[in-house]
Amino acid sequence: MDQNNYKQTKTKRGFNYTYYYSPPAAGSGKPILFFSHGFPSASFLWRKQVAFFQPQGYGIIVPDHLGYGGTDKPTDPKLYVGRGLAEDMTDILDAERVTQVVAIGHDWGSYLVSRFLHYFPQRISACAFFAVGYLAAEGVNTMSLHEQIKQMVGYDALAYQRFFIQPDAAAVIEKNIDSFIHLIYPETPETWRNSLCVDGGARAWIESNKTTALPSYLTPEDKEHLHNVLLSGGLSGPLCWYKASVEEVNLAEDAKLPAAARDIAQPFLYVAFNKDIVALPAFADGSTKKYAKGPVTRKEVDGDHWGVMSHAVELNAILVEWIGGLPGGK
Repeated sequence: MDQNNYKQTKTKRGFNYTYYYSPPAAGSGKPILFFSHGFPSASFLWRKQVAFFQPQGYGIIVPDHLGYGGTDKPTDPKLYVGRGLAEDMTDILDAERVTQVVAIGHDWGSYLVSRFLHYFPQRISACAFFAVGYLAAEGVNTMSLHEQIKQMVGYDALAYQRFFIQPDAAAVIEKNIDSFIHLIYPETPETWRNSLCVDGGARAWIESNKTTALPSYLTPEDKEHLHNVLLSGGLSGPLCWYKASVEEVNLAEDAKLPAAARDIAQPFLYVAFNKDIVALPAFADGSTKKYAKGPVTRKEVDGDHWGVMSHAVELNAILVEWIGGLPGGK
């Protein structure tokens, strides 16, 4: 991603955000695509989508979310409340005089797109979710669902989150950053089942400084970039996304939402990653069925959690076909 396309703005909440921006080609009539990343990837996650869509004339906005990259990195989980994060996104759009976007989320980026839809639906013309589906503001603490999910899928799918919220987690990860990268971006999905999804497994892996083969989609240069991006700002900010959920900082604000605000009227795309060990398609399918009231498209790719990178060609083809079928899409 061309560093010359990165810009900065200060939001009304007082945070400096860095984001990638490329306007639509003049006269193209093509929409602006808003790509929302999760943990622990920064705007770098979407490099293959930017390389595909920008030359075709689509507008592109890819923020480094709060805690990541060139954006501010507060360490108070209360600052990662969903409405606040959504407000920050509208400030970025306003800085570029963008009225509406097609919003696309992955991992925690899907959570942000969900809150964006809740609080500022008029700014989103259509929405897409990869791996992690739409997350309605239902007032549920994710951690309280651990046992229920374990019973449902047969293993402790969210075990790693109990490590991520520990006071020393950031320091442990920073000390053994290469081991962390190898765990989060494994060559085979089974690495997650055997370590990330075992109580104490993530800590044990990282503290022992264990490494494994990198997947083909993550080059040595990619790994070096991740290493530098994560260590330059540390992990305390990114881990606040998990702590905010556990500390229920969103509940009071989300409780004010009228029930109708949880329903999604916009055209809706969900792409399941069939080998994802954590974000199982069944979870997303349930929320789609319950809340998506407009036209729904469901697709799947045969990748793990990082299908955005490993199956970029296939995913980009799905996305461009779906966008082409939207009102005003090209």
